[in-house]
Amino acid sequence: MKRVMGMMAAALLLLGAGPAMAQADGQAQAQALGECMVLKSTGADRLVVARWFLTSLASAPQATGVATLTPGKKDEFDKGMAAIFTRLMAVDCADQARPLFRAKDEAGFRVAGEALGRVAMEELLNNPQARAALSAYTQYLRQEDFKAVLP
Repeated sequence: MKRVMGMMAAALLLLGAGPAMAQADGQAQAQALGECMVLKSTGADRLVVARWFLTSLASAPQATGVATLTPGKKDEFDKGMAAIFTRLMAVDCADQARPLFRAKDEAGFRVAGEALGRVAMEELLNNPQARAALSAYTQYLRQEDFKAVLP
């Protein structure tokens, strides 16, 4: 009887862990795809990814008056992004992408895409002018405004 109860408990534990195991497996697959996308993309690819991202942001109504797109540039970067995405998903990283496509795992693709996007942005931010532009706001910070939170 103890043996049967032990097997039932083990089965219940496994059933309960099933979704977590599947989620962990999906996470691992997403990370593998992200790593592949980073490794198989070139510096030129990542520049296109970064520019595509920036032109997409510039298309938002909130960016009106801040960023102006040259006519045709968004379409140019959309085409470039489509070519890179197709090559990475269907050729270079097909083995890693296949399980996510089969599972229709949108979150997994988002995780993988974030890996490529992060590397693309890091490359842009390696530029001293970009780093200086990002930190320029600090010239307007006043230490006395932070007294309540500083040690």
